[in-house]
Amino acid sequence: MPLLEIRNVSKSYKTLNALSNMTFNVGAGEIVALLGKNGAGKTTLLNSIAGNIHPTSGDIVYKGKTLLQKNSQLSEFGILIEPTFIPYMNAYDNLSILLKTSGIKDVRKQVEDLLKLVGLENKKNEKTKAFSFGMRQRLGLAQALLNRPQFLILDEPFVGLDPAGKKILKSVILEKAREEKVGILFSSHDLEDVEEICDRIVLIENGKKKYDGVVKYDKKYVLICNREIVETEKSNIPNCTIDKNRVVVEQSTDLADVFERLYVNGIRVIDLEIRQKSLYDFFDSDWKEESM
Repeated sequence: MPLLEIRNVSKSYKTLNALSNMTFNVGAGEIVALLGKNGAGKTTLLNSIAGNIHPTSGDIVYKGKTLLQKNSQLSEFGILIEPTFIPYMNAYDNLSILLKTSGIKDVRKQVEDLLKLVGLENKKNEKTKAFSFGMRQRLGLAQALLNRPQFLILDEPFVGLDPAGKKILKSVILEKAREEKVGILFSSHDLEDVEEICDRIVLIENGKKKYDGVVKYDKKYVLICNREIVETEKSNIPNCTIDKNRVVVEQSTDLADVFERLYVNGIRVIDLEIRQKSLYDFFDSDWKEESM
C-alpha cells in the first residue's frame, strides 16, 4: 500500500481551477519531485496535503486514512512551506521551544544534532532576523525534521541555497529516504538538483497532471562529418537530425546503419560526441508527447 495517496483532488477558487482531478501516490522511501511552471498548482497541492488548504473535492490518504478530517496523522509529517521563526530568538531557541511545546523536556542533544545536520551548528546563537534566505531555508528544514517525520513535504527547498547548502539538503533527503524509509514529496524549479535525487517525477500543467513516472535519459550521438551534407543527400539518411556537417542520431536508431549510409554518399565521420539527455530535454519536449 502506498504511504500517501492523492485521489482525484481538485481545488477551485470561483472561476479558477487551481487543481483538477489530481491523482498519484508516494511510497515509503520514495523521493518524488513535483514539477511545473509558476502557477501550475504545485504549492496549492502541497498546501492541501499539509492541511493549510481544504480541497474542493477528492481525498488525500495517508497510511490508508484520510488527512481531510480532524485528528489526522499530520503529526507524522515534516513540512517546509514558507517557514516562520521568532525573529528576536536565535536558531537554537527557535527549535528548542517547538520541541518543548510538544512535551519534550530534554531537547539539547536533538536540537544540536539537527543544527549540525543542516550545517548551522556555528550559527545556533545568532538571531534568525539576521539570517540570509538560504540560512532560513536550512533552519526550516531542521524545523521540518523536529518530530522525526515519516513523510516530508518540501516546497522549493533549493531556492536561495548556495552550492554547500544544496549539497547538505540533497544529503539529508537521500539519507531520510534510503535509511529511514521516509516518503518525500518536493517541488522545485532546479532541474539539475531534481535529476540527482528523485526516483520519480509528477509534472503539473494548469492544475492537471501531465506526466507521472520515471524519466528515461537516453543518449544522443553527434557525428561530425568532413563536409556539409546537402539537401539531396539528407533523404538517404533517415531518422536523423542534420545541420550542415553534424548528424544527430538518437539512441534508438541503428548507428552502424547511419555510418554506412554516410559512407555510401562519400561522407566521412571525423569525430563523434556522446550526449546524455537531461531532465531539461524531457521537461521541454518529451513530456508533451507522453502526457497523460
